[in-house]
Amino acid sequence: MKHIVLPDNSPRRLVFYLAMEEYVARYLDEKECFFMWQVAPTVIFGRNQVLEAEVNLPYCRNNNIAIFRRKSGGGCVYSDRGNIMMSYIQEGDSVGFIFDRYMRRITFALQKAGIPAQMSGRNDILIDGRKVSGNAFYQLPGRSIVHGTMLFDTNFDHLVNAITPSDKKLQSKGVQSVRQRVTNLKEHTSMNIEEFKQYMLDTLCDSTRVLTAEEVTAIEAIEATYLDEAFIYGRNPRYSYRSDEVHCRAGVVSVEVELRRRVIESVALKGDFFVLNDYTDELNKRLKGRSLERSAITEALNDFATEQYIKGLTTPELIDIIFTETH
Repeated sequence: MKHIVLPDNSPRRLVFYLAMEEYVARYLDEKECFFMWQVAPTVIFGRNQVLEAEVNLPYCRNNNIAIFRRKSGGGCVYSDRGNIMMSYIQEGDSVGFIFDRYMRRITFALQKAGIPAQMSGRNDILIDGRKVSGNAFYQLPGRSIVHGTMLFDTNFDHLVNAITPSDKKLQSKGVQSVRQRVTNLKEHTSMNIEEFKQYMLDTLCDSTRVLTAEEVTAIEAIEATYLDEAFIYGRNPRYSYRSDEVHCRAGVVSVEVELRRRVIESVALKGDFFVLNDYTDELNKRLKGRSLERSAITEALNDFATEQYIKGLTTPELIDIIFTETH
């Protein structure tokens, strides 16, 4: 695996590294690439999430915590210099398989270092039942991108207060607060953060590729797309109907439906699920003009293979979620 290295150590925004993932995936002719990075306090939320529902905006503003949206699915994450972010890019379109393989490799690396890590659920790595790493993925043509956290010495006060996951999600995991769910890696190893980073590089990588100044400039151009306010804040138009949040194998999912005289104009899915392929156009094509009735929705989605678009979500489950009323 190739370790991708920047030509200098200049401090960068979180979205620079997301743009770096894109650049590596699109333009570097390498089968497998890996790099690690750390940033100033930042909240990063998933492509399908509603900003106001996931982020404590006043707290972030008062504590100089930056806020960005990413292009992968998954939930809301707080990161700082005590959190090691890991990026993995591999040739191939089987993003679900690549994601699972990556998770196993990271878990095994921790176990090899004497850390009792275990994979859990869709995207977590746990130590003694507490989360130390959360991961997400998305796909570009011919390339799969996986990225995740490794909590090493993270400020848990900021983590707890900057993000606001739903009570339903917390209860489904059998805990009462964010703080009860997480642990710092420093509590489970004698390595310091730099020693741990070097250990991971030695374990995973066998060569190095240093980016050029011209390549960094190209990455900065991609970074600008993440800084567009329309992308950060999302297009969350008014909706006439919203299902309750449902926690299932796919994660937290809710459905927003724009209606006109109970006829569907558009449909949007919200939550922390993982997208395997873009479902938006096909789902709206099938449901636009249909009445908001179970029989009509079932007929429209009869041969819609939801699990090919959203990891872990079946079409019957999607239909059930649409008709789960809010309380």
